[in-house]
Amino acid sequence: MRLTVFTDYSLRVLIYLAIRPERRSTIAEIAGAFRVSESHLMKVVHFLGRHGFLANVRGKGGGLMLARPPEAINVGA
Repeated sequence: MRLTVFTDYSLRVLIYLAIRPERRSTIAEIAGAFRVSESHLMKVVHFLGRHGFLANVRGKGGGLMLARPPEAINVGA
């Protein structure tokens, strides 16, 4: 099976956040962990947030978290 880069990055973001459910992570932190482009990752995060997978908190102390429990997220969705 071949995945697009967008799908690959989406799965990476979801996995990264699922491993750390108790804290918020930033786009820069995730991009650094996977050595990927922050600008491309911003598009991915925006898409995931718009579709209800991520909760985005702006400002100081903000970041990204899963909007649902990890068990409730289906890869097929």
